[in-house]
Amino acid sequence: MRVAKAVNAFIGRGGEAILSTGRPLAGVQELSRLIAFDGYVSQDGAYVTLDGKTILDRSFPPEVLARMVSEMLRVGMTALFEGTEGQVAISRTRSDYYGLPAVSSLDAMRAHSPGLHFGKIDFEQESYEAYRSSNYLVENFTYYDVGDGYHELAMPGVNKGAGAMVLLDEMARQKGRGPNCIYAFGDSDNDLSLLEIADVAVAMGQAPERVRAAADFVTLPSAEDGVAYGLEHLGLI
Repeated sequence: MRVAKAVNAFIGRGGEAILSTGRPLAGVQELSRLIAFDGYVSQDGAYVTLDGKTILDRSFPPEVLARMVSEMLRVGMTALFEGTEGQVAISRTRSDYYGLPAVSSLDAMRAHSPGLHFGKIDFEQESYEAYRSSNYLVENFTYYDVGDGYHELAMPGVNKGAGAMVLLDEMARQKGRGPNCIYAFGDSDNDLSLLEIADVAVAMGQAPERVRAAADFVTLPSAEDGVAYGLEHLGLI
């Protein structure tokens, strides 16, 4: 895999590689076996680790989660709740969500994930109009269109850029550690906050125009090993 070899080469030259993703860590295990990441900004910034140590772990407060689940069921959404304990979907019409459990009450969610420790929500285009019909959901959570008919909701103030800043602050507290230059790669709305804090912002070739406009450089699409090409173009490997 060219991208894995390129990122590992970057690390071998003294760089520190951080994976910033909307997914929970359980969803990137295969990639983590290929690349020796120093840290992770996952769940759109709700969960951050450095050198295997958790430095940020945010989840929806219980009263907010209860209201959110009730509201989503009321308007007929199917949505996937993701967190460090696992993933559970809520739905009035489905019993599974791509092999994951789908339930129709908060109590049933608790049976699958007792701590109800969720930091981010995914939903598909089929639930978009239902989402838009709820003033509570629209007004109280951060929304991202992540492309290809997929959407995300996050807690206010939780985003990849804020999560990355927590990680950078932790690095700065460690003597002699910290980047001289921050390079960030992104392809979606949920990457805009990350690109904003970077010294060099790189958009993937398949990114929508609003993301490309926020970048200093546009690399090839992911399907054409755009991360590897970008690292080479920037002289990082």
